[in-house]
Amino acid sequence: MPTPTTIQAPMEFPSIDAEPSGPAGVPNPDSTLVANLANKLPNTRNDGEEPATVYSTVPSGGSRRSRKILSSDEKDDELVDTTAALTLRSKKTLRMAKRKTKPKKVTCRPAVACFLELPSELLQEVFSHLAITDVYRLSRTSKDLRDFILAHEGPIARDIISLRYPILAKCFLLPVTFPRLPPEHHEALLSPAHQSRLLLSLKPYAQHVPPPSPKTICSCVSCTFSWINLAIITDLAHWQRSLNTREPIPMIKRGETPQWNIELLAQTKRMLERALSSPLVYATILERHLHTTTSTILRRSLFTKVRPVLPEHRPYFLSHSEVETDAFLSRKGRDNFEPPFHRDNYYNIEAYVPNRKWSKTEEQWIYFAQGQHERDLEWARARFEWEGRDGYEEEMERMGKYLRGIGADVEDGVDAGWSAGAYLNRFLCAACTACDARLSMRRYTAA
Repeated sequence: MPTPTTIQAPMEFPSIDAEPSGPAGVPNPDSTLVANLANKLPNTRNDGEEPATVYSTVPSGGSRRSRKILSSDEKDDELVDTTAALTLRSKKTLRMAKRKTKPKKVTCRPAVACFLELPSELLQEVFSHLAITDVYRLSRTSKDLRDFILAHEGPIARDIISLRYPILAKCFLLPVTFPRLPPEHHEALLSPAHQSRLLLSLKPYAQHVPPPSPKTICSCVSCTFSWINLAIITDLAHWQRSLNTREPIPMIKRGETPQWNIELLAQTKRMLERALSSPLVYATILERHLHTTTSTILRRSLFTKVRPVLPEHRPYFLSHSEVETDAFLSRKGRDNFEPPFHRDNYYNIEAYVPNRKWSKTEEQWIYFAQGQHERDLEWARARFEWEGRDGYEEEMERMGKYLRGIGADVEDGVDAGWSAGAYLNRFLCAACTACDARLSMRRYTAA
């Protein structure tokens, strides 16, 4: 049988009945021993029927020497934390609370999130106020812009030309492409006699004007000269750097065809063929010619030795603020009837603006390029459609008599009052399109 264990209080502890006092005899609660020793003093024995009681001391909240004797049963009780949460109050918590209570802004998505989502009419209006070079730069920024510009190339170029180059567009018309011609005119335009006559009219411009393909453009007189004028201003723009720096343009001797000129003519021909199908390329040619015209006029005013030329003494009274559009070309200026036959004539050109004439009575320019294509087509059809038929050789021989100045009888069916020069102008002259060719051919063929 185990020996009973008796736990006694430490000897230094005062008696339970003793009441400790402070310095002045006042009881000191911090030094009291809180213990319950009833029935658990040395008289208590552990006979095995009940477990032995073990006591320990804990601080009671007073001094370090104060202890509280707790039993092992009381230590096993579950502790419940009844401490209330502290109320936090600071500037940061106030800002966070205010932010939570503040209503959130409703961010609605704008109706147009991208520039290309605007209506096409507005986009065309925006593009119409740009220069052609700016449109090309804009098309290189993204694929979407490039696709939009190529899809609306015609309206964009038409608006830009109407705002910036309306006068140049009247003077430099595009030739009509051959597939757009009526089929009844194909036989006359592709006839060997007409093609040989066309090459004869292009011979003076062989050094700077490439000949067009027979089935690329219409080979009537007006379309042929439209091709010549566009080729001349394209070649003139190519040599502007030499003219601005006063470097001589290389001249070509008669009968020679250097390789650099062949490549330049091929480049000009590709440019013109692209202009037939691309309105932006056609507007680019007009823009380059406007720059050529303005730079030539202003360049001559800078090279004067005595004093600078004032705007009122320049051609068309051009000032530096009027170089963006061709509005200054509507003023009185010099007529241009003949295109330059050689690159040596580029030094004397100030403003090459053909196909118009200044009217002294009306005090304005008269443009006579419109409407010539239809009349020239009828003339070419009446002149060359009966080539190779019965009686063709006889008719050519009879007309040749008048061209040689021999004359013919009235019995031959030809008006004897018509001179050989009149027949030359009406039948073989490529530049004479103002006369009524259909009337002359009816009078000739009716006989």
